[in-house]
Amino acid sequence: MNWNVYKMFKNGKRAKAPVTVFEFDGDSNSAEEHFRAVVLENFKEKYRDMRYSILRVDLPQERSDLNKEDDELRRKQILVLGRVARDKGLSFKRKTIGGLIFAAATCWKWQWCILESGTCNFLAGLSPRFNNSLEADAWMTEQIQNLK
Repeated sequence: MNWNVYKMFKNGKRAKAPVTVFEFDGDSNSAEEHFRAVVLENFKEKYRDMRYSILRVDLPQERSDLNKEDDELRRKQILVLGRVARDKGLSFKRKTIGGLIFAAATCWKWQWCILESGTCNFLAGLSPRFNNSLEADAWMTEQIQNLK
């Protein structure tokens, strides 16, 4: 029976494509032990310390629903922030990202903002300022519900 080996990222998400495939007859625990003892030894040293997930080839290979829910939440947050920026007439020549920050630029309050991609420099505030992140998350949740 064949087993797919996927890299696991630090954020807990799994790579879309397998790193390697190996053959082993046995249950998943035995396959995991075989991978660590035999297959991983053939990897270059810098790849041995990474985290991996092992799945039988004949089983579904979809990433977990938790990751899909996180991805969907991020997509909706981006949509909300993009609409707020558009409504405020904001546009930037540089690539941007949205995020919740607590920084001097927001007077040490929590605020959903547009940031410069790569450097995360503050470009513009999009939401009101909040005393804690729970209030900021509640604002975002309300904005997401208003999308529908």
